[in-house]
Amino acid sequence: MTETPPAEAATAQPDRHFAFFLLFASLVCVGLGQSLLFTVLPPLGRAMGMVEWQVGTIFAFSGAMWFLMSPFWGRKSDVWGRKPVVLLGITAYGVSMTLFLLMVKIGMLGLLPLAIAFPLMVLARGIFGAVGSGSFPAAQAYVADRTTRAERTSNVALINASFGVGVIFGPGLGAMLSGIDLLAPLYAVAGIAFLSALAIAIFLPEKRAPMSERTKTVKMSPFDRRIMPLAGASVVMSICQAATMQTAAFFVMDVLELTPEQTAQKAGIALTASAAAALLVQVFAIRKFDLTPRVLLRWGAAISLIGFIVFIFSGSYIPLVIALMLHGIGQGMLRPGLGAAASLAVGPHEQGGAAGLITATGPVGHVLSPFIIMPLYQFNHHGPYVMNGVLMAGLLVYIFMSPRIRAVLKRAHV
Repeated sequence: MTETPPAEAATAQPDRHFAFFLLFASLVCVGLGQSLLFTVLPPLGRAMGMVEWQVGTIFAFSGAMWFLMSPFWGRKSDVWGRKPVVLLGITAYGVSMTLFLLMVKIGMLGLLPLAIAFPLMVLARGIFGAVGSGSFPAAQAYVADRTTRAERTSNVALINASFGVGVIFGPGLGAMLSGIDLLAPLYAVAGIAFLSALAIAIFLPEKRAPMSERTKTVKMSPFDRRIMPLAGASVVMSICQAATMQTAAFFVMDVLELTPEQTAQKAGIALTASAAAALLVQVFAIRKFDLTPRVLLRWGAAISLIGFIVFIFSGSYIPLVIALMLHGIGQGMLRPGLGAAASLAVGPHEQGGAAGLITATGPVGHVLSPFIIMPLYQFNHHGPYVMNGVLMAGLLVYIFMSPRIRAVLKRAHV
């Protein structure tokens, strides 16, 4: 079957704006859950008797599954169509969150010892990584199917911004519902995930016919010269993101000498400010100023580097908030820049595969966290941010100097 070119698809889909909004709203719930986990799990883990490496392991296992399975689901979306994979991913997220919370609740009630509850929590989160990882590459490919090349960057940025919106509203949801029960906000997120899956099943239009079964054997190599430089840059971004997000609450607690309750509040505010900064870039700046992937990659790396330098010299709350906001701006530019460059560098029939490979690199930092990031934090609280600064400085040089990056951006006509 002949596939509709993106330029034609953009004009042949009058309902695409509604479809993009539905995808955006549905993916927000993923950001809600993540922001709540990043702010609640560190103090909650300590209250349950966990140490830092155990908290990191919960994120790491899910991240490993995400890394392994994202390319698979991206390719499947090229074969099955985008809607089935998005639907499967959001549903799996709801199932994973529900099981995770049940294990936490059982552990807090003392019905299971931590030695049993902890691995069950890890496995529950693993469902999200193994199956829920399909939602983002399929959603990005859905957008690519229905946009022209000129529209691609701003619309990919909008899909990426869905996570940031969830992160912003996550702490507010937690504050509103925590009076009912400490875990009530996370149960609410699970419910929102199931409602989102229902909305996608009923309302998301899917006019792109699945490809022939023969295309199941077509597999984009991670060493594809069009994608590999971008994937490498995304790995560096992932490590810096994980090191910041997983240690921020601990950093606030230890450097400012706060209680777990004070930490949840102040870390939540700081992480919300970071997410808000990323959101402003992705939703407004990129669209208003028509920023290209080249601009996004260069300025995103530079601003992130400045943020990590501020982190290294921070010893009070306000500089920490500023550092996290700079980090949010940098990440808000890098992520859509990499996604759009990958999409523009490949053909219409490879969109799912390219999105899957770039998405797969996202959790690499979380996989490395228990082995590198958390031990480094325990050795020196500023250590992860020194590491981030070195990595981001190297990435900035690579973006400016690498012939491969320049070739990829030239191929993408940006």
